[in-house]
Amino acid sequence: MKFFNLDLHISVIADMRTIFNNLGHQVDDWTLSGHAWAFGRERDKVDVIDHTNWKNLDQDMCDAFYERYKDELDHYDGFICTYAPSFCLLFEKFKKPIITIAPIRYEAPFWDDVEKWNWYNDFLRSGIDSGLVIPVANNKFDKQYCEMYTGKEWKHIPSLCEYTNAPYNPKYNNVVYSSLLPIDVVGYDNLIIPKSQALPQGYDWKDLSQFKGIVHIPYCPSTMSIFENYTSNIPMFFPSYVFMMKLRSVYGNRGVLNQMSWREVNNLAPGSIIEFDDKDGTISDLNNYGNISDEKEWIKLSDFYDKEWMPYIQYFNSFDELKYMVRSIDTNEVSKNMSNFNKIRKEKVYNSWKEILSNIS
Repeated sequence: MKFFNLDLHISVIADMRTIFNNLGHQVDDWTLSGHAWAFGRERDKVDVIDHTNWKNLDQDMCDAFYERYKDELDHYDGFICTYAPSFCLLFEKFKKPIITIAPIRYEAPFWDDVEKWNWYNDFLRSGIDSGLVIPVANNKFDKQYCEMYTGKEWKHIPSLCEYTNAPYNPKYNNVVYSSLLPIDVVGYDNLIIPKSQALPQGYDWKDLSQFKGIVHIPYCPSTMSIFENYTSNIPMFFPSYVFMMKLRSVYGNRGVLNQMSWREVNNLAPGSIIEFDDKDGTISDLNNYGNISDEKEWIKLSDFYDKEWMPYIQYFNSFDELKYMVRSIDTNEVSKNMSNFNKIRKEKVYNSWKEILSNIS
């Protein structure tokens, strides 16, 4: 089958293209991403919608896109939408399957527009019911978030990011520090080097694989770089859940999980602007950002705490413990365990996509 994609994120669709190609299918994409250079590409010129106006997405834009491209895109068997998932609205009139993947909070760019967000939800609900929309989330956090607002089930299929082709090959005894939180908060240690110092600008994934490991204090519960690192079998160090909650409460405004809610990213007032499903009273309002009691259960759903899909991640309870772990842990053994598990992980991911594609064909 042949699929088409229009995307603002270069990595998510690259992952899908790799998987679909390996399964015997074709994926063509036009990229609007500012990081197209990472794959040796440039932004594509697209009429009607581009990287400057996509936040104005509405029915008129969808109609204009269909009129402009209805003949050019008619030969595709289906469409893939990743970032933003709302791009699925552009393909409604083609009346072909739309695989809609949520790698981040799905409502962008309708985070502060009640009417448009409800319009989008109505389309998703009817599309899922009719089989037009195939809903997928690449992490458990966004699976729950999408289900909470749409009332429909979203299938969880993690990203693999095999495109890096950069297996763990340590040549240095240092670990790379990857975080928006300034490293001075961690405290100086000559074995923990900020990414900006450890790697040249425009570095290759293989450059990263030459370090002993990577320390992540993430800005988001799921990122493509974490998937990339995991598939490369690079040992990763994360704050434990308890320590992460402490860091979030103290340094949330300095880059610790500060991109969980679009409301926080865009400096909008806390709190959801549309209703969500809290059937059993256990689902808190993620968009009430800054309220740790509302965020604590959500944070547990982060990829780096998902033992089912990402075992062998190393957790530290303090920065002192991190420094001790960097010196004492056998990272080669950790990487070997990750490598063995990644064979199982890959098979499960491919089987999930085979099932979806068999239902389309």
